[in-house]
Amino acid sequence: METRPNRPTPVADDVSEDAGVDLRSFRERALRKGVNPILYRVLRTLLVPFFRIYLRMDRIGREHLPRTGPLLLASNHRSFLDPFVIGTMARRPVYYMAKRELFEKRWQAWVLNALGAFPVDRGSGDSSAMDTARAILERGDCVVLFPEGTRVRRGPLGEPRRGVGRLSLETGAPVVPIAIYGSSKVR
Repeated sequence: METRPNRPTPVADDVSEDAGVDLRSFRERALRKGVNPILYRVLRTLLVPFFRIYLRMDRIGREHLPRTGPLLLASNHRSFLDPFVIGTMARRPVYYMAKRELFEKRWQAWVLNALGAFPVDRGSGDSSAMDTARAILERGDCVVLFPEGTRVRRGPLGEPRRGVGRLSLETGAPVVPIAIYGSSKVR
């Protein structure tokens, strides 16, 4: 009789049906290894001058962001650059939820995950992504959420979802609103 190692079977929200991507491994990496400090510093060194000079971005009120302890940053989301803008303008590494489709290409998934992204299956009530965010906050790190749940390119802000409030209530993490203006000009 053949014996097999006792491995947990991924639950439905842990495997992307489209590409067979195991989302759980990216969530576990975010918890176990965290943000890759070398990649974070290199990208920050390159992107800060680009954002400040070419895109004329400025940081207003950054002194109000706590340098330590659990923190939820809630931001509008107009461009694919928004997580990078927040990640480079904050004074500490940040983690953020990213739609699961961004984890289908291996190289892209590795880079995003090494920069603190973990997948969320939007619209499905993805409890695993919320558990990951909660664990990150409980260990004293910073999580960025886009309350609208997707990019809203033009017009007023979209309808917020409940995730930010829920995580703040469950963890006691303060919520700092972030406004990014001008990133919608970049496609």
